[in-house]
Amino acid sequence: MERHISFCRICGPLCGTVVDVEDNKVVRINGDPEHPLTRGFTCPKGRRYGALHSDPGRITTAQRRRRDGGFEPIHTGEATLEIAAQLHAIIDEHGPEAVGIFIGTASYTATLTYTFGGAWLRATGSPKRYTTNTIDQTAKTIAIGRMGMWAAGQQRFDDSDVYMLVGTNPPLSLQGATGFPIHDGLRRVDAARADGTKVIVVDPRRTEAAAHADLHLALKPGTDATLFAGILNAVLSANLHDAPFCDRWVNGLEDLRAAVAWATPALVGQHCELDPDLVVEAAHLFATAKKGPVRSGTGPDMGPHANAAEHLIQALNVVCGRFPQAGDIPVASGVLSGPANAVAMAISPTRFWEKSYRMRTGVMGLGGELPSPAMIDDILAPGEEGKLRALVVCGGNPAAAFPGQSRIVEALEGLELLVTVDPVWSETAKLADYVIGPALGFERWDDTRGYEHYMSEPFAQVSGPVIEPPPGVIEDWHFYWDLAHAMGLTLQIGKRVYEPGAPRPSTLEMIADLASKGYVPHEEVRAHVHGKIFDIEPDRIGPAPEGASGRFELFAGDVAQDCRRAWDAIADASTSTPDHPFLLIVRRNRDSMNTSGRRLPGVRPFNPLFLHPDDLTDLGLASGDLVDLSSKHGATRAVAMPDATMRRGDASMTHCYGGLPGEEDDPQAFGTNPNRLLSIDEDLQTISLMPHMSAVPIRIAPAG
Repeated sequence: MERHISFCRICGPLCGTVVDVEDNKVVRINGDPEHPLTRGFTCPKGRRYGALHSDPGRITTAQRRRRDGGFEPIHTGEATLEIAAQLHAIIDEHGPEAVGIFIGTASYTATLTYTFGGAWLRATGSPKRYTTNTIDQTAKTIAIGRMGMWAAGQQRFDDSDVYMLVGTNPPLSLQGATGFPIHDGLRRVDAARADGTKVIVVDPRRTEAAAHADLHLALKPGTDATLFAGILNAVLSANLHDAPFCDRWVNGLEDLRAAVAWATPALVGQHCELDPDLVVEAAHLFATAKKGPVRSGTGPDMGPHANAAEHLIQALNVVCGRFPQAGDIPVASGVLSGPANAVAMAISPTRFWEKSYRMRTGVMGLGGELPSPAMIDDILAPGEEGKLRALVVCGGNPAAAFPGQSRIVEALEGLELLVTVDPVWSETAKLADYVIGPALGFERWDDTRGYEHYMSEPFAQVSGPVIEPPPGVIEDWHFYWDLAHAMGLTLQIGKRVYEPGAPRPSTLEMIADLASKGYVPHEEVRAHVHGKIFDIEPDRIGPAPEGASGRFELFAGDVAQDCRRAWDAIADASTSTPDHPFLLIVRRNRDSMNTSGRRLPGVRPFNPLFLHPDDLTDLGLASGDLVDLSSKHGATRAVAMPDATMRRGDASMTHCYGGLPGEEDDPQAFGTNPNRLLSIDEDLQTISLMPHMSAVPIRIAPAG
């Protein structure tokens, strides 16, 4: 038995692990007690991660679709040459717009994959870059584009005396984008509360985060835009805003004040199904603190009025001046990524989509990528000019993740060429023309550089392979390197240029080179196998340059339109209907990360539909009963289970389970895909096309 020190590659915390290996097989994973941040902690999916490496169903060599629809193994090098030839032919006939890439969540923890996938696409000349970011929380991007941003980023949790979380549950999801401590988070939150920090959680369900909060606002799903109109009104009517900050950096304060004046505590309480006093308490608790932001997750951003809700959430940060100032420490530590060079000033809204690439369907780009829902019409809309004909998918599973599953399946089947890099036969892989089997986390070198902005300490770690990969697999970034060279393309990453035929560096050489601007040399980090919190002087945010003229815009015309539509809809109680009286909301589980890990040994194979126990009883159901779910868009079947943390009238389910339509439809064996209840064509947000994926009205009935 060999014992190796490594770290998990599933999600953001990159928890330290002790990996026991026998005969080149991972036989056990435990938390690393000497890891300075996770101190022996691992989650269930992290402890099962080794099983994916030896999964009997793992794709261990490239696969090519036969004419009869089945697959046959093919050498990865041969597959790469065939793919390159077909891509060349498509580009020669139709131009680079005919080729695109979709990058999914599983690519983010592979240090080089995202970088080289993007470099390959740029080399083709195509603007068709899609990622999971635009099927998730695009409202944050739209809010920045219409409101502006703070150049120094967000305030840190460690510097806060109040912290508000909206529609996110980081103690379970372990996602660091909210700034919530992802390492030893609950203990640190409880310690901060004992020292006086106040935590506010806005979520329909009493989540793990809500259970450790000072104040929990269990609002009706889909009413976030009204709640934050009420909180803003309570702040502004009492003049609790940061007047000096607003005078220096903000336009439109009075427009916002007038727009939210209707949102009295009584009305907000009525529409959000909250005690009105809680609305006022949350507003005063937040605004009278000295430091601490409001941060949101997928809850409001997957809801029916995502753009309005997210804009008002961010407006609360602006009117209260909740941004780091000169002399403060920025979020990112820079051990391997280098100095942040941040300054304390506003950056005016750019509305970057108005100047971006415009698709043949009229859809505009979003910060270097395209809205993922637009991919369907990019393939299927009538007309030949500029249509997407070939797609490379890396670390993603759009056939499971997209709303309106039948539509995305139709689109993927309509491509001339679909290539996916996938270790398992995912729903997307089953539709592909070629599947490339990738090396997995314990078979390659990685470092923590890409996640330093999630870490509250100047920590870094580098880990190499602990087992040898199967002979037929290839590292993801190697595939993009080889594909570019087979197509005669030059890869450029920053100032680094790699001509066709150039020798490929080793993975270790490459990740060390990309970390060359860090505060600590890569080889020094490698010397600390458990990772290390380095004793380096933290960055400090610089003052605004003389004459800085950026301003936040709080309430532009199209923002006002989005907000009024949201407020009117909520006031009309259109968040639910008599025919569809329950509201379906999203949730994370600890066993999987999106589609990753849901079929590992020991993991519950299905995603229950959770209901309040009293709702379960009223429906004549017992735990484990099958139920039929329907919405105005579709229907599916699920396994019902009780959850006392739910509100009456709400239902909750994790996304990305189930299989292809007509295949693996047994909800007890494979789970349920809630996306069959959703639409990717209707109820989309303006600009971003973000679908309505949470607070969805549904009907629940015993299976029949």
